[in-house]
Amino acid sequence: MVRMRLVFLNTILITFLAIALAGFLFTMFRIRLPLPWILVRFSYNMMAPYQGDTDENEELVAEGLTDNGAWAYIDLHPYLPFGDGERNVRMYLRSFRKSEDELALGAYQEFAKKLFEREHARDIPWKSVRLVWEEWPRSPLGFNAARMDAVRTPIVTVP
Repeated sequence: MVRMRLVFLNTILITFLAIALAGFLFTMFRIRLPLPWILVRFSYNMMAPYQGDTDENEELVAEGLTDNGAWAYIDLHPYLPFGDGERNVRMYLRSFRKSEDELALGAYQEFAKKLFEREHARDIPWKSVRLVWEEWPRSPLGFNAARMDAVRTPIVTVP
């Protein structure tokens, strides 16, 4: 009985280590081991902090068009009331990145449309709402320190 328990526990440990190794290899080198993907994906997702690190800061910015034709900043925090990690996942639309970019674009269009509707419900009469992606160099002085050099990429405008 003790031997069976030891074999069982060692099997669990070896299985866990194999899955963790498979997740690590896929995260770092995109090498897939012949293990069930549903198990490897869990380990791969647990290694998320090591994926996608760049030398740039990025942020999704929402702006509303005023009556005088100027674009004004819309604070997204009330619409994404989460911690920084969850807000980033939602901002990057990670769940839509598994397939084609058109799917992510459609999700951004839906987000902008809902933002436009909710801003109007709060009696903020924007003529249009647009989403823009901003990228700027990192700085040791903080997240927004070098933002004045941001490169802006328009995503969608509604209506």
